[in-house]
Amino acid sequence: MTNSREQYDRLWSRTWGDMQRLGPVHRHQTEEILKLITGLHVNTVLDVGCGSGDNLAALRITLPHLDLSGVDVSPEALALAAQRVPDANLSDLDVQHEKIDKRFDLVMAIQVIEHLADDTAALRNMALMSRQWVLATTMRGHMRPSEKTIGHFRNYSDSDLRQKATAAGLEVSDLFGWGFPFYSPIYRTIVEWLPGGPPHGKIGTTQKLFANALYNLYHLNIPRRGDVVTMLARPLEHAS
Repeated sequence: MTNSREQYDRLWSRTWGDMQRLGPVHRHQTEEILKLITGLHVNTVLDVGCGSGDNLAALRITLPHLDLSGVDVSPEALALAAQRVPDANLSDLDVQHEKIDKRFDLVMAIQVIEHLADDTAALRNMALMSRQWVLATTMRGHMRPSEKTIGHFRNYSDSDLRQKATAAGLEVSDLFGWGFPFYSPIYRTIVEWLPGGPPHGKIGTTQKLFANALYNLYHLNIPRRGDVVTMLARPLEHAS
């Protein structure tokens, strides 16, 4: 089974919506990614699975010198990204089967690889497009029903992720989590019991207030622990 471009168009137009910008997990992850990338001192960045351009827009604001590019399989998402970051170089590409004939200082995929049937091939193409760094974020632990609904093929253990990175020609420099204790496995299970599952699509005033309260609470999470996992790696030819 594969996730089609039409499926991703529907997800971007109907399901992910406001949660990409307003969801407390997304907001915290974006902040952590910006801190990490600032310390890498890169100039060119490719966002694989750039979606509606939220991460590219955040990079444009925080690090305005960057030369930004993005690829995605969803025309719906790319149209949104073009509005958010009109100066970014955007193109339609399935990283499982294709790559750009160009190298970037940093190639990143934020909450993408769990959606890909052939994640190892995707990581391999990311390595081939990288001059210095590959950054991938994903999820640990078992999959909840809502994750399957939005197209997850799998979640990862740390050992699985390291093995796939190695098979793709990457050497892992750092691998760490975020979310413990408040965005915990227990919390992730409890929100599955909400009517309709976890919030998605357009969110109302009450949901915004709740999301903001969680965002503030999540500042108390213990650093480098939790189910939202970040992997920073180098292509083997550049690994030290």
